[in-house]
Amino acid sequence: MNMSHLAAAIAAACIAAGPAAVSAADSTLVLVMAGEAYDGPPKFEVDFDGKPLGEGSVAAAIDTARAGRFAAAADKTPYIQSFSFAVPEAAFRPDGEVRIKFLNEAFGGPGSDRDRTLYLASVSLNGRAVTASGLSTETPAGPRSNQTLGEFLVLPDGTTDAVSRAPQGGWPAPSVSAAVPAAAGVAPPADGTQAIDPMTTSTAEAIPASAPAPAPAPVAVEKAAPADVATGNQDPEAGAKDCDLEQKYNVVGFNENSNALTPRLIERLDQVVADIGDRQCNVQVTGYSSRQGSTASNALFAVERAQNSLKYLQEHGVKFVQASATGVGATDQFGPDYRANRRVVIIVTP
Repeated sequence: MNMSHLAAAIAAACIAAGPAAVSAADSTLVLVMAGEAYDGPPKFEVDFDGKPLGEGSVAAAIDTARAGRFAAAADKTPYIQSFSFAVPEAAFRPDGEVRIKFLNEAFGGPGSDRDRTLYLASVSLNGRAVTASGLSTETPAGPRSNQTLGEFLVLPDGTTDAVSRAPQGGWPAPSVSAAVPAAAGVAPPADGTQAIDPMTTSTAEAIPASAPAPAPAPVAVEKAAPADVATGNQDPEAGAKDCDLEQKYNVVGFNENSNALTPRLIERLDQVVADIGDRQCNVQVTGYSSRQGSTASNALFAVERAQNSLKYLQEHGVKFVQASATGVGATDQFGPDYRANRRVVIIVTP
């Protein structure tokens, strides 16, 4: 796949129920998907453990009447979005099932090649991701064989739901807040799940769904501007200083195939902690990946890096008025060196 426009594509994705602030006990469910639009974009509903969480519309979907089919697109990244939903504390279960329902199938008729279709790349809950090979499809009559397109599970019509059962060991509980999932300590998942190894390195930026991999994290976009994957708010704390800091930090040093905070990264994050001190500021964390690897995995790596960095700041005493962890996906905007593009950018403002 031509990955040259991945950053713009992934940076365009959070449009369902946009990530509003969530309480510390809520969980974050993230879907990465693409679509085909015919006479309007495809719409979907997502349930967790039988309880509706919300609906979304894949506004970035390719217009089959004008641009052809998704499968034929040389560069698929402009048609990919991701969506973030809060799972209320009362609804969360470690063994809960995620179900995506296609709501508005439409077809232009035989020979027209015009269609509405959903393509699901991954489901993530509190940092644990299940990719296409770990998903299943079900009809009212029961399970059926999956229809896939590369790294996507295909939902061709409204008679079939996409289902993600809990991975081996269950979905992790939310940590600190739903915006910042736990980052390590998960046993190697079953086939089809993706838990990112804190220290794994290899020649690719993404781990294939079939490869065993270790420890977690997730994504969402509207065409053309980065959107928060998850956000958190804190009430002003007694004793906290008003923020008079306006600074941008580049945090570089992530290993390939890893969202782990290396000693080099931790040293840089400690500088951020020290600079903020006891101020209470707005903190925006944006993660990036290199252009190696698959679309869905790059999107996950980007947001995982942002989430782990924000989690580190919180755990080391940083207080904030509002904070966000955003994934932009793959990019080459920081130069041709893959390592330079595996980074997090932290913007601190009053």
